Amino acid sequence: MSSAQIVDGKVVANYTAGTSLNKEMKGSDSLNKDAFLKILVAEMQYQDPMQPSSNTDWVTQMASFSQIEEMQGVGDTLKEQQAGSLVGKRVIVQSSIDTTGEAQYVTGVVQCTEKKEDGIYISVNDMLFPVDNIYAVVDEDYYNSVLKK
Repeated sequence: MSSAQIVDGKVVANYTAGTSLNKEMKGSDSLNKDAFLKILVAEMQYQDPMQPSSNTDWVTQMASFSQIEEMQGVGDTLKEQQAGSLVGKRVIVQSSIDTTGEAQYVTGVVQCTEKKEDGIYISVNDMLFPVDNIYAVVDEDYYNSVLKK
């Protein structure tokens, strides 16, 4: 996971190379408490001495950040619960062919979910897919009568 750094009072994101064939660069779009504290220290370090920020401003910023962090935690918990509710259901998952990068679709029943550092995964046909790659959740009767033909 990449993080932001403070260089000369400016936030500079570290980038890591993507895994796609076109080698696009991907950066982190999330901030953690450490990054927030670095930004806060940089603000304090580079503030205008003629117009210093008040303690109330710092406390307000920290409270706002804490609220955002809690909302992200609630969102992550909801995502885990939603993934868990898919166990035993038939899904269509979008994947890509490694050599060409073309999209392909895999269908199967969700066997389990797995939480990893970089997100939540579902197991379909003994392969792990990010839960965000779910294309559709399909009713078993509908699948058997219409899609399986």
